[in-house]
Amino acid sequence: MQNRFIFCDIDGTLLYAKGSGRPAFGAAFFDAFGVEISIDHINFAGATDLGVLTQLARENDQVLTPEKAALFFERMPVYLDENMTRWPPIVFPGVKDFLARVSRHWKLGLVSGNMRITSYMKLRHGGLDRYFTDIGGFGDDDSDRNRMAALALERAGHPEGSFLLGDTPSDIEAAKVNGMISVAVCNGQFSREKLEAEKPDIMVDSFEDAEHLFQALEV
Repeated sequence: MQNRFIFCDIDGTLLYAKGSGRPAFGAAFFDAFGVEISIDHINFAGATDLGVLTQLARENDQVLTPEKAALFFERMPVYLDENMTRWPPIVFPGVKDFLARVSRHWKLGLVSGNMRITSYMKLRHGGLDRYFTDIGGFGDDDSDRNRMAALALERAGHPEGSFLLGDTPSDIEAAKVNGMISVAVCNGQFSREKLEAEKPDIMVDSFEDAEHLFQALEV
């Protein structure tokens, strides 16, 4: 296997978590700050857990100390695991076949706005964790997705010719900024036209119709 990586976003790219994250986020925020909040206005597409936590603390006049951040990130996985056990995520059509095929030739990593532990938790609940290495950039590493992608590359040993698959303009930007091949996946809330306007290197409407991506990956 070559030391080249395909990095993937999770939510909206590989699976749909059925809203499990929002109540978990709110409950963990209450544990950390003792304040009940609404997160209905938050758009998590392309966001990061640390970025959203920082925004919510500011909006609710709370000081985000290292101790409170640590408590939030300790409690969030507990609530998310409970929610996803009740309501397992929906894996998008073709994803498992895609991962099974490419993982024989490529190493798979993550660039996810979720914190590290909940990233792999979502993969586990979706039956996808066996395909992935433990290498990536995560939503508790940095609030900026571009820096998360840079960190993922650093942890992978700066491999050349890496791909980044995601469903938002932020994923496309992170790939471009870091010299990665951007693959826009039209599974999420952004339309094909919106993603196409960001000029990704490759567009995928569905993992069931991704032969051109397989060709680019030479698998």
